[in-house]
Amino acid sequence: MSFRDGMLQARGQIVFIAALLCSTAAIVYLEYLDTTGRIRDQVIAAQATTGSEAPVLAPDFVGTAMQRGEDSYGADPSTAGNRAAALNAAVLGLAQGLGQPAQHRQSLEQVIATLEAEAPSASQEVAPALALVAAAVPDLEPRVRALLARQ
Repeated sequence: MSFRDGMLQARGQIVFIAALLCSTAAIVYLEYLDTTGRIRDQVIAAQATTGSEAPVLAPDFVGTAMQRGEDSYGADPSTAGNRAAALNAAVLGLAQGLGQPAQHRQSLEQVIATLEAEAPSASQEVAPALALVAAAVPDLEPRVRALLARQ
């Protein structure tokens, strides 16, 4: 039997192996794309919650605005405007790397817990600030979504 005859007899197996290699390569590539996207989302979420991201040099007015939001909430935590200011200040602190990330996270948790304990209308008044929190800190999104879903 010559080489040519052997190749003709094995052509079915050769086509099968070639198709198997192509499909395996396609699957590996698609898994790589999916895994890369998931890893990127996890890293962004971790950076937002832990503050391990390098701090951004913010102008002085950003720190001042953040401090005013925290102060207004400290003066009267029962008003919707002050709650929104506290939420925005904490998100701004996380985003700009100002202050301690754990402290900002604690502020967010405190305001959200207060809103969860109150009437549904309380969370509707600060809906834009809550949406900003959900966008900035993805692991708080389920709690924010539940608050905004209340009627």
